[in-house]
Amino acid sequence: MITVGIIDSDEGTRLETQRILNESEINPIKILFSVGRGSVDRAMPAPDILIVDIENQEPLLVEHAKNTFPKTEIIILTETADVRTVRSCFRYGAVSYLLKQTCLKSLVSAIDITLNDGSFVSPSVNRALIEQSFKSKKIENLLTARELQIAKGIIEGLSYKMIAQKYTISLDTVRIYIKRIYRKLHINSKGELIAQLTA
Repeated sequence: MITVGIIDSDEGTRLETQRILNESEINPIKILFSVGRGSVDRAMPAPDILIVDIENQEPLLVEHAKNTFPKTEIIILTETADVRTVRSCFRYGAVSYLLKQTCLKSLVSAIDITLNDGSFVSPSVNRALIEQSFKSKKIENLLTARELQIAKGIIEGLSYKMIAQKYTISLDTVRIYIKRIYRKLHINSKGELIAQLTA
């Protein structure tokens, strides 16, 4: 028997998810809990699968859930499709990402794939991830090896002084590289640089 927990603030979707799981013909599924907003706590039983909607919630909820239930596989079931959120959810411990509008009916298959050490990602989300990787590669091709080092230092949160120390170059040289990077990428700030290379 597969045990499942659900966190979804949309009651209609929560009920539809429960119905789909209860009608599963692949494996018997037992729903341990189904809650609206909020987080998980150690008082809750640890499910095999936790289905989370991160709509109107921070992706950090995924990290909290993974810390609370380290052996639980986390599937995101949401309407949020922006690449930054998807990547954050994967970074925090989710292994599958489904969009409600296109993949709700595939939920049981996604559970089966996830429990067999796979990952189920909605096709449009997968496509967005691939396009973002391609865009990042094109940006990286514009920069020299040293400019990439400097840019990655910025992304890591290093100050100009720390970057200069790390690569044994002067602070003025770091500033020159930063100006070149901004000019090549047509940007004006660290925030824009981070967005371009990590979006």
